[in-house]
Amino acid sequence: MAPDRRTTLRVAGAGLVGALAGCLNGLGNGDENGNGDGTPNGTPDETPTEPSVKDTEIQQYRLDSSAEWYDESTTGHVVVIDSEQRQEAVVRPHELPESRREAVGSFLDGVDYEESVVLLVAAVGPNTCYTEVDAGGFAVEDEALVGEASAVDTSGDDEGCGQAVTFPSALVRVTFDGEPVTDTSLDITDGWGETATVTAGADDPLSPDPADLPGYVRPDDEADPVAPLSCDDDSFERHPQWAEEADVQYGDFETDGEPTFALRVAETSYERGDTVEISLTNVTDREVSTGNRRKFNLQVYTEDGWQDVRGGSESSFGYTDVAIGHAPSEGFEWRIELIEDAVAGDRFEVCPDLSAGRYRFAYFGVIGDGAVAVAFDVV
Repeated sequence: MAPDRRTTLRVAGAGLVGALAGCLNGLGNGDENGNGDGTPNGTPDETPTEPSVKDTEIQQYRLDSSAEWYDESTTGHVVVIDSEQRQEAVVRPHELPESRREAVGSFLDGVDYEESVVLLVAAVGPNTCYTEVDAGGFAVEDEALVGEASAVDTSGDDEGCGQAVTFPSALVRVTFDGEPVTDTSLDITDGWGETATVTAGADDPLSPDPADLPGYVRPDDEADPVAPLSCDDDSFERHPQWAEEADVQYGDFETDGEPTFALRVAETSYERGDTVEISLTNVTDREVSTGNRRKFNLQVYTEDGWQDVRGGSESSFGYTDVAIGHAPSEGFEWRIELIEDAVAGDRFEVCPDLSAGRYRFAYFGVIGDGAVAVAFDVV
């Protein structure tokens, strides 16, 4: 009697189990199909090990009198540098005192980012005697670099300390056995003895998002134009608008579709005699250049369009052709008092006198065609 289909499947299954058992026995016995330890040929005997800290070196960097990252709840700040490009955007040796410039340059020359990362570690001190940062205890835990840092009082026993909050910082090179670790978690102690954990990574942006910047771009409502500006002095020439009107960008200036600079004004309404505060910020993660800070129009909206309130002789409209580099989150600041002498400065005249209306500050020193502008009302 021929076996039915179910019997045939049972027999085939038994044969397959026997064949597998033979293969497994072969692997366990160390024959040509196995390593003798239960792993197939070609399988590593050791599991990958976590990177570990091989060496560290610290170099004092700079002492700042202000820091954008600081508020009363923070004890310090960390930036992770994992490439030469990021290093160039963060560390600026040419801005350091000459006594420290050479040491920082030599420190950076010795960094190999194939095996190391550099941490810019800043802390907070309660007075001017806190001039350095100490750091140590570095290790890799749960795929993150951990360690400790603190602000250091470097004064002698007889030295007086100025009463001002200071921000000392240092560069720490961490070299690894294995692939560099770029996520960090440091316990930073400030000059008051307060400690907080500060986390950072190599993918953290170096500049603020334009949407997070304080200030305004322009008033929400449309402006009524004033009469065209006219001056009784026949020799007076009005400052020209250097950028084409179509190339004036409000608030954020884009290059190739990417925001590079953001311009903000502190308020949208002022009275005569008030001081207008305007800031230009590099919002990229690299150094970006502009011309000098004098390259701007200060205009009022008239029935003939935007007209600069300043003027003079044609020779006063020339500007030096220089490039000024701005690190991420840095730029220019202007404080303009709304009285004729202050607006005119040492190069121009104001004619006629300042009047109520919608004003525009347009900085045309950005690299490329155009200008970036903000607007505000004078009432």
